[in-house]
Amino acid sequence: MSEVSVKNEMGSMEELLGMMDRVNEVFAYEVWVPSLKRNVMFREINTSQQKRLIKSIIDSPVYNTEFIFTLRKVLKENCADTTVDIDSLTILDKLMISMKMRSVCVNDLIELNIPVGNPADKKTIKRGVSLEKLISDLKNNITLPDVETYTDERGVYSVECGIPTILNEYKLEEEMRKNTETKDIKNYDELRQSIGDVFIGEIAKYVRGLSIKDGDKITKVDLNALSFRNRIALLEKLPERISKGVLNYISKTKKEIDKVSLVKVNIGTEEEPEIKEETFAIDGNFFTSS
Repeated sequence: MSEVSVKNEMGSMEELLGMMDRVNEVFAYEVWVPSLKRNVMFREINTSQQKRLIKSIIDSPVYNTEFIFTLRKVLKENCADTTVDIDSLTILDKLMISMKMRSVCVNDLIELNIPVGNPADKKTIKRGVSLEKLISDLKNNITLPDVETYTDERGVYSVECGIPTILNEYKLEEEMRKNTETKDIKNYDELRQSIGDVFIGEIAKYVRGLSIKDGDKITKVDLNALSFRNRIALLEKLPERISKGVLNYISKTKKEIDKVSLVKVNIGTEEEPEIKEETFAIDGNFFTSS
């Protein structure tokens, strides 16, 4: 029978933290990353990270900005594959990783409160959904559009659209919303301005490149190399016809991304099933235990 050696001396705090880091390295799990078409190893989230994720929902009531910042940082901290650049992954990858992270590190079952009956009665019924099953279904159920180019009828403008990256989303939040998201909206003009900013900001996230033909000269602009304020200044000059093409691409992409948080649950019985579609939010509250 082998003996277990027990060391009573606590050692330095640095030694203890280093030991815990080494132990935590063992607890890694595989996550399917759609854009890479392969599994990537991630470490389990720790108590401090879970606390930061939950706290972010309180600090970010309007645009979810603080949660976007916090989740990006946690993904960077916990990715065990040094060949993967988290910032180059897409916002769909981020959602898939989040679901797996929650399933492994917190709880696979997510409880949904689903409205039933007369809306005025505000009656709900609870149903549990397995995140692992959702992830498995999503692998074969999502088809995101490839990068697409839209050109206006005159051939003057061409825009290249693609699904935003984690870095792209982060930069938009940092530049456009970090310091304004808690600002009170005092009148309808400010409300319209806020809605307009969100609208054009979404277009700026999805447009990667812009080509402008001026006579025989073609100027190509990499929008990822520009600030969002400069991107928006350029995009606001585009004819509405070409903007419609961009909006169509965004609509197609979001339709697929929205499948991530869309579930079908039976609110009836096995004998008399009643299937209802419900959605859940992947935000700070998503990382609680219920």
